[in-house]
Amino acid sequence: MKKANRSPKNKALTKRQLPKFFTKEAEQKLSETSLKKRNQIIEAAIECFVDLGYEGTSMKAVAERAGVIKQTIYSHFENKEQLFKSVIQSVTVDILRDELNAPLAAGISTQDKLLLIMETILKRHEDPKYSKFFRTIMGETGRFPDLAKIFTEATIKPGTELVSTIFADKNEFRIPDPEAFARVFMGTIINYCMQQHVLRNAEFFPFDKARIIAELMRLVEMHQLKQ
Repeated sequence: MKKANRSPKNKALTKRQLPKFFTKEAEQKLSETSLKKRNQIIEAAIECFVDLGYEGTSMKAVAERAGVIKQTIYSHFENKEQLFKSVIQSVTVDILRDELNAPLAAGISTQDKLLLIMETILKRHEDPKYSKFFRTIMGETGRFPDLAKIFTEATIKPGTELVSTIFADKNEFRIPDPEAFARVFMGTIINYCMQQHVLRNAEFFPFDKARIIAELMRLVEMHQLKQ
């Protein structure tokens, strides 16, 4: 019996044919699904790092808490260190950038932009879940010095660079050393958050955040060029 000739048309779809079925809408849905899964993993990782510590957290533990298979985590993050760094970024710098890039923030004044930065950082640290996470980082850096480096590269450095760029605008400010000024600005806010929330000083040595914001804005205005 003769075998039927198989025409190329009967073969699997070629790459040139795929776009006809894989629409932009489907591509967007795939991207949204992937992002949702990534956020799901990050939320689970935060819980694991807080409950188990850095050393006690494994990719398997994160997968179980996220309700995904371990291979799914590795499709998003190369290893635990990268996952840890991504977690830090997601709860700090990424949120800050999202706020500044939001439609409502378009065209706002420099003063309002600086206020938004301060309020975003303060709001994040007021969440007990994230204060616990930062407390965990502080407790683990003694045993794992590399965590301090990861934390600095993931949040402190990019956050300072972002604010330094604002203060470097010569049409807006007269600041000889924008980076030093940015460190003073960000350091004051971070120090307040650490004292009040991470170290729980809000319970026995409270201080109104509005006073910190007001003094920082007065300091900024001293260096702002008159329009």
